[in-house]
Amino acid sequence: MAFVDRINAVVPLHFVVPAIIGLLTLAAVGFLVSNSTVKDIYVPKEKHLWHYPIKGLGGIQVNKATIGRQGFEDDRTFCLVKIHRDKNTNEITVLETMYSGFNLQMVLFQAIVEDREKGPQNASITVTRLGPENPNPEQLTYTGRSEHQIKLPLRPDVSTLEKRYLDMHGSACEVYDMGPSISAWFTKYLAFETALMYIGNNGRIVLGSGAPNGDIAIAKRSPTPAPLRRLLPSLLKTPTETITFQDIGQYLVVTKESNDEVSSRLSPGHSMNIHKFRPNIIVSGSPAPYDEDFWSRLIFPNNLRMDFGGTCWRCQAITVDLKTGRKAEGEEGEVWKRLNRDQRVDKGWKYGPVFGKYGYTGLGDVGRTIEVGERAVVAKRVREQPVFDWPLPKAVVAAFSG
Repeated sequence: MAFVDRINAVVPLHFVVPAIIGLLTLAAVGFLVSNSTVKDIYVPKEKHLWHYPIKGLGGIQVNKATIGRQGFEDDRTFCLVKIHRDKNTNEITVLETMYSGFNLQMVLFQAIVEDREKGPQNASITVTRLGPENPNPEQLTYTGRSEHQIKLPLRPDVSTLEKRYLDMHGSACEVYDMGPSISAWFTKYLAFETALMYIGNNGRIVLGSGAPNGDIAIAKRSPTPAPLRRLLPSLLKTPTETITFQDIGQYLVVTKESNDEVSSRLSPGHSMNIHKFRPNIIVSGSPAPYDEDFWSRLIFPNNLRMDFGGTCWRCQAITVDLKTGRKAEGEEGEVWKRLNRDQRVDKGWKYGPVFGKYGYTGLGDVGRTIEVGERAVVAKRVREQPVFDWPLPKAVVAAFSG
């Protein structure tokens, strides 16, 4: 009783007891809310996983993908750039990142990864040109005798490569030039000087509030404690997510249900090729088309967590004819316009439609895997669609506006 008397002298029990009851009540409510969220489950009937070692080129379907620091391992770690030179000095003035939406014929290059079983340091990428110069390739694996193929290491030794600086959407980092022979091979097909860049172990910052653990995203979700977080030393903060040559997020997740809705906009006998959206993860079982816009967190088996940022604004890449590398004829070439009628729903991106959502994984899950056929649970949702707030230069906005 002496201990209780001391406590009562400091804080009267008629204050303490109601406070404890209040805290327990809040905890119980929080538990119920949390569990009611988890009950809103999403169980995919099927899942397809895709890996794109070179940005904009044909992707690779895989049955299992490994989580890396910035998305799936080796995803979009290479990108092509168009080289601009000074007319008088011939010096490079601009390295312009090539996007498939502006360079539709990029889809006529198919990349595959060979010798995966030897480990990433010994694996290689084979790129095959599938255009009119090589309409019936002998095989996509490296033959060593076709002028329409080129081979390069999946993880090259950067100590032998020239360093350059590349800006994508205002987020820049140091990159490595893969050299003149690879540059010449791509240039002969694209008809302008091209080079291939490798990001190595570098990464790009996610601008705006897209990265779930970035200061801006946290400030939006929890404005009151956000200023205190800024005072914490970096060692005590969850690291902010970074990306490779993905546009603005680590993983692009799309649903079969949303793609089916796009197909419904086409006449009978036509369907939307979901791979034109260039997703990393295709899932099915969503309760409604575009429901993924409101997902905040997916939980994969063994508590592998994927948090979501913004939706993906679409460019003309979804109108491409995969066989010709040009804009498709007829309805398939009008998909962007048809989506733009009512899928221009992101208040921060009023220039075009959105489709799919960007996901992120934490450093604690590096090395873990996601496999085809696994189940996932929607553990968190948001009430409103995210608002794009990546600060883009006006020239970029104009280029991507249809």
